[in-house]
Formats: sequence, C-alpha cells, structure tokens
Amino acid sequence: MKKITLLGLFCLMSVVGLHAQGIGLGIKAGANFANVDVGSIDTDNKTGYHFGAFLDLGLNDNISIQPEVLYSAQGADDFDLDYLTIPVLLKLKFLKVLNVHAGPQFGILTNAEDDGEDVKDRLKSADVSLALGAGVDLPLGLVGGVRYNLGVSDIDDGVYAADTKNRVMQIYVGWKLF
Repeated sequence: MKKITLLGLFCLMSVVGLHAQGIGLGIKAGANFANVDVGSIDTDNKTGYHFGAFLDLGLNDNISIQPEVLYSAQGADDFDLDYLTIPVLLKLKFLKVLNVHAGPQFGILTNAEDDGEDVKDRLKSADVSLALGAGVDLPLGLVGGVRYNLGVSDIDDGVYAADTKNRVMQIYVGWKLF
C-alpha cells in the first residue's frame, strides 16, 4: 500500500511540476472535411474524423510549441485513407485566449481502401503536410479551433500517374488537462 501511495504522490507532483513549467497536456477530437488532389481529376469530398492528444510546451506567455499525435480518417469519397499524424506546431497566442498555429505534419498511412479494395501497397507509407490554423483557449481548459492541412508530398507510389496530395480541413474541440 505504501508503494501505491508513493507512486500516486510522485505522479501528482510530476503533473504539478509540468504545469508550473508551462507544459500542458490535452486531448482533442473533431471532424475532417477531406479531399485528395489528383491533378486534373475531380474527386468528391469525404467527411471523416480525428482524435488524439497534444502537449503545449510554453516557451513564454505568447509562444509555445505544440506537438500532437492524432488518428485521422481522410481521403475522398469511396477512397478511405487512415493516418497516424504527428503535427509539430508553432503556436502564437493573442489576448490570452486566441492563437494562430503553423508547422509541419508527418503522417503514417495505416489503412487505404478504394471502393472497399485494399490499396495500401499502391500508396507511399508516409505523408508530409503543412498545417495552418487558428484556435481558442477558453477557461476550464476547453480548447477549440480550425486547421487546414495542405499536403506537400505525393502519396502516390507511381500507380495513379499524377501527383496525389491530401487536403484536409479540420474543426476540433478538446480539453487541456493541465
């Protein structure tokens, strides 16, 4: 029982210490409005979702670095792409509640289906995007925002004969735990 109590006390002190150093941990989820840019071919939008966790590493009162780990369902109509995404954002804060953020996002393809057929072997296993967004940090740790992910790398592995890039608009809400 002493070990459990000491472990719990250590965890609590670690969380308090992180908060004192300007480090926040949170969770978030939201909707994706995705499309895939395939040269001159028109593709229909797909509504998906994303969820995951983030760290807010405060450099000072107005600037922080925010790495995230998200599961993201994107693609286009009848073209399902699932990624584990890792955005690393520079976040600039204004008026204590507003922020703008930008940075690279790295994606790892976890699933790919075209009309129900597995096409993961036809696509590159990694994706690089530029993330641009704005958000709010409300009282009680509530956060929300909007972000656009502009694919900069070609995800096609030479099968579709055109540059194929992800385009994703995200709307999210979350809770910063501390």
